[in-house]
Amino acid sequence: MITRTLPAAAYEKLTTSVARDTGDRRSAALWIHAAGLVRHAQEHGLLPDTGPAPGADGVRKSLEILASCHPALAALTDPRVLPVWSQPLGETVWEAISTFWEQHPALEDEHRIDGYALGDTYQLLSDDARKGRALCQTPPWIARLLLRLSLEPAMEEWGPAGTRMIDPACGTGHIVMAAFHMARVPPVRGRGSAPAAHGHRALERALAAVTGVDLDPYAAALTAYRLLASCATILRTPLERLPSSWPVNVAAADSLLARDEPLLAAGAYHACVANPPYITPKDPVVRDRVRAAYPQVASGKYSLALPFTALMLERLAAPGGFVAQLTSNSFMKREFGRRYVEEFLPRFDARWIIDTSGAYIPGHGTPTCILVHRARPPVGDTVTVIRGNAGEPRIPEDPARGLVWSAIEDAVHSRLAWDRFQEGLVQFLGEAETN
Repeated sequence: MITRTLPAAAYEKLTTSVARDTGDRRSAALWIHAAGLVRHAQEHGLLPDTGPAPGADGVRKSLEILASCHPALAALTDPRVLPVWSQPLGETVWEAISTFWEQHPALEDEHRIDGYALGDTYQLLSDDARKGRALCQTPPWIARLLLRLSLEPAMEEWGPAGTRMIDPACGTGHIVMAAFHMARVPPVRGRGSAPAAHGHRALERALAAVTGVDLDPYAAALTAYRLLASCATILRTPLERLPSSWPVNVAAADSLLARDEPLLAAGAYHACVANPPYITPKDPVVRDRVRAAYPQVASGKYSLALPFTALMLERLAAPGGFVAQLTSNSFMKREFGRRYVEEFLPRFDARWIIDTSGAYIPGHGTPTCILVHRARPPVGDTVTVIRGNAGEPRIPEDPARGLVWSAIEDAVHSRLAWDRFQEGLVQFLGEAETN
């Protein structure tokens, strides 16, 4: 869920105030957030005990230390990613930022540091990310269901050690983080999850299994930080003691158009999971380039979610790979979705269509659905559909336990249990006949 300890207006007010000093809202949001990232690292013992002095100069020094801990964090000292290196900050404005983080602590559960608060706060602070690139974080409870329907069966089919997943629109890494923990503690069929894995080998394997790519270079850097911060916290060690050779598969790139990014290699992933942007590109040049690259789905005033489906099913997924996405349901109701529904999707093996439009998802004002396919021609004649009859009667205090979302989860779990029962029965009868 969106993590808030302050009213929503506080984020807007602070960004506006700092922007008067920095000259623009983008640099203001990044200054504020960089200060929060540093505070997060300090409060969780991820920096050396003798950290730099507080203040804007201290933030820069801490970022330098973080960047030196692992090659994946090098972007934190790149002025193209973080304007803190080229944009000074007044002392009065720094005091406002410091007060903000004292009232809105970056600290999370002391035993498990996933950085969800950092990810959600970046969305709330940055107009550029939220409005310009449609950054909208996927709540952890939705990420878990998406992975239950994609990464989990992929690990059953290819084995935990041989399975790789990607989120090609990862934002600040909510889905990637959930996948990292699933890869670290793989589910054991019929017995819940395996025992918790805390050793170096399990962490390195989990890091190798997950990949995130995003257009926003700071969001990508934050995803890398969150992965490494989780590893350091599990091992109870500062970031500088993590092996620099550990793979952190996160990149800043335009997943739809980049063809020279190694992490976007064709057929490399057994599970592709995303909550892609639902917007239509505002830049006509970009809009036309995407349309030219994905003519089979990008027609009319298309939603970017459709090219992302094509990217995952036709390019990124290995043969038979699982593709799961939370996406806008606008393609079901508008003309731009006709070719997508009638010509593109029927080429692939549809597994699940789940109506989530009635569920309360913080930060998501657009009606949504969950689509799960396999990257292969259709197999069989059954698609599991969960239809919505009514929305939430009121905003639930805990969205993860809302009436609609709870009903969706119950329906998914019941269907999965029934499928496993049938598989077990067929296997039992086959063995009995053989004997």
